[in-house]
Amino acid sequence: MKQEKRQQREKEILDCARTLIGQHGFFDLKMSDLARAAGISVGTLYVHFASKEDLLLGLAMWAGAGRTAYLQTARQHDGPALEKFIVASLLDILFSIENPDLFEMEYLAMSPSIWQRATHGRHQDFLRKVSDATRMFQEFLDQAAPVLGENYSRDRGRTLNLGSWALSFGMNALALSEITDAHYGRLLRENALPTFCDGLTAMLVGAGWQADTAHSVIYGLGQHYMPQHFARVPLADAGG
Repeated sequence: MKQEKRQQREKEILDCARTLIGQHGFFDLKMSDLARAAGISVGTLYVHFASKEDLLLGLAMWAGAGRTAYLQTARQHDGPALEKFIVASLLDILFSIENPDLFEMEYLAMSPSIWQRATHGRHQDFLRKVSDATRMFQEFLDQAAPVLGENYSRDRGRTLNLGSWALSFGMNALALSEITDAHYGRLLRENALPTFCDGLTAMLVGAGWQADTAHSVIYGLGQHYMPQHFARVPLADAGG
């Protein structure tokens, strides 16, 4: 009961923090303002989150829990393991697109200037949450080994897993950046998922997937699971 009460209090604090950060940004957030908004004392706030860095990691873990819930749909996909990996990859980037503020919290939390100043326990909790999702992607890839060619190995699978994550993470980081707007306007943001599909196709084919229709398979899954982002991309033209 005591633990449940603590978890509920932390959720309420994170709810308030997300609202205030949306209004003022993380770096202008004051812990005293957050305590006031949450209806608690500053001392109580620091019992739950020892610093702003701990608070940020807490927000990133909250975002990670929401991302993991998105990814569970991939496990239910009625198709081979590689398709499940593709669906999980698409849902991963979709979560970031639909929750840009939570993605920003995850993005900031990975900065050494943040996690190195957080408490050890909070940092370890954050790493475990990231590992949960990583293991699921790796599981799909290992199950898909027969279609990824005879040269597939655990190490190559880990490299592919990391590469797809970097592609997704980098795409969303660029979509959030005003520097990108200066060069591409809204082009990247409006076409983030199709552009991601192009990159993922090249990565999987390069890894050994010999499917002649790789591009169509990936676009078809994208249109099935997130049609609103592929409405202007006819499947017949998805092959480039």
